[in-house]
Amino acid sequence: MELIKCPQCGKDVNPKSALCPFCGGKVGDEKSFATPRCPRCGVSLEIRREDVVNVHVCPRCNGLWLDPGEFDVLTAESTVYREGRLEKEYSRPPLPDKIEYLPCARCGKLMVRKNFGHISGLIIDECGRHGIWLDSGELEKIRQFILDGGLEKEQFKEIEKNKAELTDLAEKVKDTAFTQKLIHFWNWKRWFYGP
Repeated sequence: MELIKCPQCGKDVNPKSALCPFCGGKVGDEKSFATPRCPRCGVSLEIRREDVVNVHVCPRCNGLWLDPGEFDVLTAESTVYREGRLEKEYSRPPLPDKIEYLPCARCGKLMVRKNFGHISGLIIDECGRHGIWLDSGELEKIRQFILDGGLEKEQFKEIEKNKAELTDLAEKVKDTAFTQKLIHFWNWKRWFYGP
């Protein structure tokens, strides 16, 4: 594998590294577009005001590019509940027929696909360094999911899972305690070595 020079300290590092192991500086992020490009259409994105933040929008497909932090602001429960109204119950969309990985709008590397809220069925594309891509209408669906109590349902599921794990752990501790009492009750030395 061919190594590259760290732009900060000049030492040889792996080109796939996000940070230099020697100085902690950013590495391998040379290719970064000044203006983000649509991962679907390839055109430059335009800036538009969405609620309290500026987002980048594709003029062709109406997809949204959200820089780090902007997604959190737009999907914060306080923002969604303050500005949104629950018009109908959220219904989980069907899974897509084919899986397609999209390039990041800033660096061009393939993004990770994530199920928003673990149970929503809304697959979002995320670049760990640069932000999140939402196809047209996905932000509204995410907000509908939040308004319908989807995040609370996920938290309730997590609580139930933790409760079951704690019950299982308590049984194991109880069994271990019983075994220890049994071992200490019987004087095993007397059995092996006599009275």
